[in-house]
Amino acid sequence: MHFKLLSITLSLICLISCSGNESTTDSEAKERAELLKDPESTQKTKPDLLATIPFIKLPVVDSTNFDNCNGENKLSEKIISKLKLRSIDSNYENFHARYRIALSTPVDMIVITLAAEYEMKTYLISYTKEDYQVIDKVMISYDEIAESAFYSVGKITANEVVVTNYNYMGEEPVIDVKKYRIEKTGKFIEK
Repeated sequence: MHFKLLSITLSLICLISCSGNESTTDSEAKERAELLKDPESTQKTKPDLLATIPFIKLPVVDSTNFDNCNGENKLSEKIISKLKLRSIDSNYENFHARYRIALSTPVDMIVITLAAEYEMKTYLISYTKEDYQVIDKVMISYDEIAESAFYSVGKITANEVVVTNYNYMGEEPVIDVKKYRIEKTGKFIEK
């Protein structure tokens, strides 16, 4: 009974916090952070690992970088392992859950930021809902502070992901745009 009540409460909190982009209170943010650290601590059945991560409305432009990423929602080793995040990139120390996107029924889409001392990558990752198997991934934003010459910004819509990569190493900036079609299966197909 407590599990159902907790699930309903968390769902309502997520719905309220996502509608109208209202900010959450400190206590709600702390509760969400605690569940991200160990979702099984308050749940007796198989937890929805992504239930505590809020949905965001599309379209969204993701420009995650060292200036605007506050390091909230750091994931525990247990969740990192269950979501198989080290298989995406094992060179990072910190993994942060950013937000979820509702695109197709059999697929969960989540945006995760991987952070190291001088580099930060943000991925849109698609998972199977029943067992969190990685279907596909695409890097949607990038930032580095060693040379401050490279960064990427991604735009996600219901049908596609557009990633613009900027390179300021030379005298003239180099801009490269990659477009990906989002399949109902969760695959990202480069156009």
